[in-house]
Amino acid sequence: MNQIFDVVAGKFANDTDVAMSDGNYLRGNLFVNLVKKNLPPLSHLLDYGCGPGRLSLLLSDSGFKVHGVDTSRGMIAEANKQKICTTNVKCEAIHESDEINSQIKYEGIVCSSVIEYVTDADALLQGFSRSLCAGGILIISFANQSSLWRQHWSRVDAQNPMKTDQHQCWTLSEFKLLLRRNGFEPISRPQFFESPTDAWPGSSFLRYSPRIGSIGLIAARISSH
Repeated sequence: MNQIFDVVAGKFANDTDVAMSDGNYLRGNLFVNLVKKNLPPLSHLLDYGCGPGRLSLLLSDSGFKVHGVDTSRGMIAEANKQKICTTNVKCEAIHESDEINSQIKYEGIVCSSVIEYVTDADALLQGFSRSLCAGGILIISFANQSSLWRQHWSRVDAQNPMKTDQHQCWTLSEFKLLLRRNGFEPISRPQFFESPTDAWPGSSFLRYSPRIGSIGLIAARISSH
């Protein structure tokens, strides 16, 4: 899987930069807003699967201390090309997902479109649980099985290089069950994005429909400590 992410790292970083410069980086805005709503400034965050580090930098610019990690060295290379003007963000490569289980405890973890690519989603969430402070917050996105757009793209986009490495997809109720059995209680109203309707004027109300956006986003609080 890392090989594919290494190959697409440059294009992924460039596409994100273009979206940011045009004011169209909806994913980043949704994550940052949800973090700000649920965690106080200066909270120590883990950005797990940080990719080219654009979300990490946005969170740092919003007043959070951010540790970004990714198993793709290509993605981390792109992250470290950024002009970082603060000591509140650091992005580094890790070899295995269980490297997050260190002595560091985070107030919050953000995980953007990663969990669908791991073979054991329960193990990943259990690792997050061990890495959070008591009452810590997980803000995570997931592949939304209920999305009509995702169903359409799965039929017509056979050349998508990421498709073969996407192991899992959930309905909202299934994903909530996954969170709860690993010690997390959902605390936010889910939002859904990544569909053509994202660009429609006045379409923000559609972000609450699981039938539209191909990606779901939710905040959950650790309840097992």
